[in-house]
Amino acid sequence: MDEQQQPTLNEAPPNLVLLKVLCVFTFVGSGLGFISYGVIGLVHDYFSNNLSLIPDEKNRELIEIMLSGGRMFFLLNAILYAVSFAGSVFLWKMKKVGFHLYTASQLLLLILPLLYIKGFPMPGTSIFLTILFIWGYSGFLKFMK
Repeated sequence: MDEQQQPTLNEAPPNLVLLKVLCVFTFVGSGLGFISYGVIGLVHDYFSNNLSLIPDEKNRELIEIMLSGGRMFFLLNAILYAVSFAGSVFLWKMKKVGFHLYTASQLLLLILPLLYIKGFPMPGTSIFLTILFIWGYSGFLKFMK
C-alpha cells in the first residue's frame, strides 16, 4: 500500500460515532426495504388485484405505478436492500468490502425503477440521500481493512 493510504502514527483514529449512526440508519432503512419489497414481491398479485381497497386516490395511483414494475422489480429491490444491509454490517466491522457492497446496491436501487417503470420520476431526495450516505461512509475508508 502507498503511504497515502495508510494512516500515519500521528493521525488520530477517527471518531466512529458518525459511522455507527450511518450504519444504524442503513440497518433500519435497508431492513425495512428488504421486508416491504420482499413481501410485495411474494404476493404481488394480491396487491394488484386489490387496488380498489385503497381509499385515497393519490396513494392508489402511486401504488399502481409502482406495481406496474411487476413482481421481478420488487424481488430485485428486496435483494438489493439485503445486499445494502450486509454492506452496512461489514462497514460496522470496519471492512472495506462493506462500502463497495453498499455503494453498488444503492446505485442499482436508483437505476432499477428507471428500467422497470415507464416514465418513473426519479425523486431528488433519493439521489441526495444516496450521495450523502456514500460520502459519509467514504470518509472512513482509509481506516478500514
